[in-house]
Amino acid sequence: MTEELIKAALTKQAERAPHPGPVLHALAGERRSSRKSLVVGLVAALVAVLALGATALMAPSQPEPPPVGFAERELAGLPMGYDLGWLPDGYVETDRSTSFNQVATRTWTSGESTISLMVQSRRAPGLRPVWVDDILNAPPDRRTTVRGQPGMFEQTGEDNREMLSWLPNPDYRVSVMLYAVPEPQGLAQRLADSAEASADVLTPEFQVGLPPERVEISVRGSAPSTATTTVSDFGYAGNWREFDATITDAPAPGGYEVMVRGVRGTFVPFQPKTGAALSVPVGEARWLVFRTPAAEYGVQGPGWESALVPIAEQVVLNSKVDLSWVGTR
Repeated sequence: MTEELIKAALTKQAERAPHPGPVLHALAGERRSSRKSLVVGLVAALVAVLALGATALMAPSQPEPPPVGFAERELAGLPMGYDLGWLPDGYVETDRSTSFNQVATRTWTSGESTISLMVQSRRAPGLRPVWVDDILNAPPDRRTTVRGQPGMFEQTGEDNREMLSWLPNPDYRVSVMLYAVPEPQGLAQRLADSAEASADVLTPEFQVGLPPERVEISVRGSAPSTATTTVSDFGYAGNWREFDATITDAPAPGGYEVMVRGVRGTFVPFQPKTGAALSVPVGEARWLVFRTPAAEYGVQGPGWESALVPIAEQVVLNSKVDLSWVGTR
């Protein structure tokens, strides 16, 4: 009876082992006629169970396989800061952008005519921006006020472009810029007087893992179905464009296969007139495409695979994109 209890206990321990087959097989074998032989067999089985358990505890855990595809989460909206409370008939919003974590711009379009609203903040706390003194010390014939705050009509150097800037407070310059609009000065004043603080945001389709101080993010289109997000890297100096990244319906033509986060993409090597391009699928008929500028446009950007692939691998897709504003008032 005692032998059967011991055998039952060993059987339960063997079943918990990572590889119980050999031990269970030994326990299920024919009983030996000798009591001594049975005890020896049971002791050997117990040693085997303990050895298997110790092996399982000592074995190193297998690393998790790297994720396939881009990371995805809800990205925070980028504030626009202000809105226009009044617009002429026929204008719809077609563009929102933020530049270098400092300038937010909205544009409304009607045919060839555009109205843009720009909000510029201080580059760093404690530094007095030059545009504060520009507005406060504007020539008398260019001075104006917007809701009692100082403003000025800026010189644009173009006959069909008018720009009015004002200081709602010393930390911000807000500007209304009109292009190809009849009677622009009077219209600019009315638009500026209607401007008001707004909680509206830009929600990009994706973000790259670069500091906001060096990137420009824009969403442009005539309707939500045609809206395109573009992220441009201007480097730390901000003097030239390193690359543009966008989500489109087709990859850049040509190139050879590369792997990005376990996904098969294509890389087109740098050419003086076209730059370089990296394309990676992000869904059905959707491609994330990085393009570097052509050499003829100035300093050559990172036109090699080893530079663009690590940047692409840091991309995060937005799980909650709101483009409902595109093509509306």
